[in-house]
Amino acid sequence: MRHEITLKDVAAHAGVSRTTASNVMTGGGRFSTDTRERVYRAMRELGYVYNRSAATLRTQRTRTVGVVVTHIASPFHAELLVGLEAGLTAAGFLLLVATTADDPARQEVLVAELREQRIAALAIVPATGTSPVFVERLAEARVPHVLMTRYLPGVTAPYVGPDDVLGGRLAAEHLVAHGCRTFAYVGGPATMVSRSDRRRGIELGLSGAGRQVRELRDIPGSSSGAGGVLIGKQLLAAGPLPDAIVCHSDSVAFGVYRALRAGGHARGVRIIGYDDVRTAALWEPPLTSVATHPVALGRASAQLILEQIGVEPEDDAPDGPRVVATGLSRIYQPELLVRESCGCASGW
Repeated sequence: MRHEITLKDVAAHAGVSRTTASNVMTGGGRFSTDTRERVYRAMRELGYVYNRSAATLRTQRTRTVGVVVTHIASPFHAELLVGLEAGLTAAGFLLLVATTADDPARQEVLVAELREQRIAALAIVPATGTSPVFVERLAEARVPHVLMTRYLPGVTAPYVGPDDVLGGRLAAEHLVAHGCRTFAYVGGPATMVSRSDRRRGIELGLSGAGRQVRELRDIPGSSSGAGGVLIGKQLLAAGPLPDAIVCHSDSVAFGVYRALRAGGHARGVRIIGYDDVRTAALWEPPLTSVATHPVALGRASAQLILEQIGVEPEDDAPDGPRVVATGLSRIYQPELLVRESCGCASGW
């Protein structure tokens, strides 16, 4: 009677140690393509089926990373997930994605359910108003985790995101160079930490430019295109329009443009978006935007997770934005990508 094929049989057939065969199947360690192919070929030839459920019981962890974002439909979050998935799947992990609609209470429920699935780690864009206790519980439970694009003030936790103060300053300085005197910063929930940082950067850019700024209007709102439409209508109703508008996201900028175009003011107001999602360059006029490189942020988040788990990334992340802070946090330098919406190369 044929005995049950074991991992030891696979290792012998492939000419590697049992530990190597195990690590190839679980994604641990770094091995050459030839070694991986020999192990997988041995599995096929011997008819071996890896019992992942049994492995999960032994390790108390799956090969699944829980991912929690605020809005799955957001172009920025979509690109962030592309980078995160690329980094994690290359190391043998799957993603289980959930959305909170930016609701801390829903976030608590979702994360509890993900932890019940014995996720290997958690990557999360914290909902606005997330309590520091939420992160403390993750640390106490020794759940590897990373906060993406939103940090919690006063909380020490693994974090990956852009330098939003610098991003706001770059936008403001460019608009001041155009001679703008009145400004508006629009979109984004009022209590969002990234919004506060961007506004602070705008204020630094205006005050450091040596020009007298007559007005900086601050209009919080949704980070979506629909939110931008509402803000655009609000600006038209209040009048006169500011010389320049810095938008909390590219989606907000798209909505503001739609409202201004419908109101007969498509030209004459200089607009800068934020994040530089892939459709920004396809807008008309092409949108000047503060590029935060969300795909690169996703890949960096994957690397930070793998480091905590003790798994080396399959491949080094490609060249991307410059890192301005390393260690427990990875802060990346944004850049201003100048197109036409700010008035450059448009004949204004």
